[in-house]
Amino acid sequence: MTKRLLALILALLLTLPLAAALMEEAAQPEAAEEESHFFADMAFTYLDGTPFDTAAFRDTPILLNMWATWCSPCVGEMPHLDALAAEYAGRIHIIGVHSEGLTVTEQGELIVDEDKTAAALKLQEELGLTFPLLNPDSLLFILMNDPQYGINLNVLPTTWLIDGEGYIRSIVESAYDKAGWQRIIDRFLSDLVQEDVDEPDLG
Repeated sequence: MTKRLLALILALLLTLPLAAALMEEAAQPEAAEEESHFFADMAFTYLDGTPFDTAAFRDTPILLNMWATWCSPCVGEMPHLDALAAEYAGRIHIIGVHSEGLTVTEQGELIVDEDKTAAALKLQEELGLTFPLLNPDSLLFILMNDPQYGINLNVLPTTWLIDGEGYIRSIVESAYDKAGWQRIIDRFLSDLVQEDVDEPDLG
């Protein structure tokens, strides 16, 4: 963790009380609004800089796979995830997050790492990948790199299985082939369905 990144995190933490107050004010019931969803509220972009619409994240599970171009196991499993993204469309969003897509400037700003993003775009083209490959939101980048939040990346690839409300339900720190990922995804979706069945009807 560099001093610049630590300074950036500190600045972020200092703004949290103000942000919380603004969020509380905005949440005053004027009309029914969408419930907060941690990942749907983030500002992801595709590798080419185009904004990614996270609205589809609401109410649908997500498989968020963090990878890097130098990580051979990451690259090896990407075609499998690409195929599964099409097969499981409508049931779970399968997303690749370029873990090195941002960098910290001398002034402590988080900006796109142009060289590493260009390498990621080249890899995407070479492999013919069609599932969404994104650069991370700045807050997500901090969470991935700061151990105090408990979800920092220890190894690559790392995959988060996220429910439809935006909660991380499982962390997978390994690469798998297509069959392996099918088993993991099917079990994850089955567990979510079972939870819905078991949840008492309070209406």
